Amino acid sequence: MYFLIDYENINYKGLEGTEVLEKGDTISFFYSKACEKIVAYRMEDIKNSGCKFEIYKLKNEGKNALDFCIASKVGEIFGKDEDAKIAIITSDKAFVSVKDYWISRISNEIQLVISDSIANAIKSIKGEKDRKSTVINRMLLLDLNTEYAKYEEKERILSGIKNLFSGTDYEMLINQIYINVISYKKPKALYINLIKSFGMKTGTDVYRKLRNSA
Repeated sequence: MYFLIDYENINYKGLEGTEVLEKGDTISFFYSKACEKIVAYRMEDIKNSGCKFEIYKLKNEGKNALDFCIASKVGEIFGKDEDAKIAIITSDKAFVSVKDYWISRISNEIQLVISDSIANAIKSIKGEKDRKSTVINRMLLLDLNTEYAKYEEKERILSGIKNLFSGTDYEMLINQIYINVISYKKPKALYINLIKSFGMKTGTDVYRKLRNSA
């Protein structure tokens, strides 16, 4: 997949999703002297992905100059591979005209997308099934009240386990016991995994103590 970054326009915001770049991707930055900085961890993501990394710095200033370069790059890519998947990462609405031009010339309309970030582009493009699922799960909106309730419940459980095992032979195992308790809700599964974690005697003792507690 090709990601054409209109960096002068979108800057850091457009790089959300660098963590899911892959070796087969190509990411091309189009920028000018007005935007010459990149967040370090985004650059690390790009390097670690193994993707092809290209940079074009605008040589001659002019109105919409970078836009013309990006539009030319789209033509260059489709000229080599009519089945290529391309994402223009920008918030510039003018690029809709580029997509309009190519809609009748490519096999699938969502083979070329315009998006405000790498992550949103992956969600919108044709294919990318596994990576699309990863991105969607990462970007789910969660209810803050629900998440806080989960946090409070985990804190309550940890506090209870500390009270139960502090000062006992199993005090050093408190963190491991806690992980088992929050990972295995059903008594049978908890019992089996406590034995796997601590052996028959210790696992059974810990389980009995947990079972008999409030």
